[in-house]
Amino acid sequence: MAYTSFFADTLAVTFEVAGGSPTLDVGVLKGVELIAEWEHVELYGQDSVFREDVARKNVAVSVKASMAKFHPNIIGKILGTENADKDIDGGSSTGDTQAEITDSNTVPLFDLQGDLTGKNAEAYKGKVTNVYFENAPFTAPDGEYVQVDLTGKGDKLILQYVTT
Repeated sequence: MAYTSFFADTLAVTFEVAGGSPTLDVGVLKGVELIAEWEHVELYGQDSVFREDVARKNVAVSVKASMAKFHPNIIGKILGTENADKDIDGGSSTGDTQAEITDSNTVPLFDLQGDLTGKNAEAYKGKVTNVYFENAPFTAPDGEYVQVDLTGKGDKLILQYVTT
């Protein structure tokens, strides 16, 4: 494989509906940072100051990203409860959805997937599965686009790339 440079495009955010199908595309991320992190356990002997062995366990994938384009239901999915045909005050409103915090410890999970494009048109694909977001941020600065900054953790980081 020849060395090349890659341009970071965007990652799509999908929410898996209960039962595994279908999935809903709920946003596009920019400025993504994914870090696979392990807890490491080191073994030292009695007669040496040098490490004898090391093992890793408890992997998690840290996710930090800003959402450039999104469907409002991503915040509803993070909050946990969505009531169809309801307005913000709980009244009936056809076509609207009211989202609120769920009184439940069940965590909604998301997948992130996207491509990096190489200078020779190579595709470097990445995916993080079962991401939970630690908060539901929603800021609307005066005279600016709404931007949602997300932090969370996933369970697997999967990379696909051409090796020939």
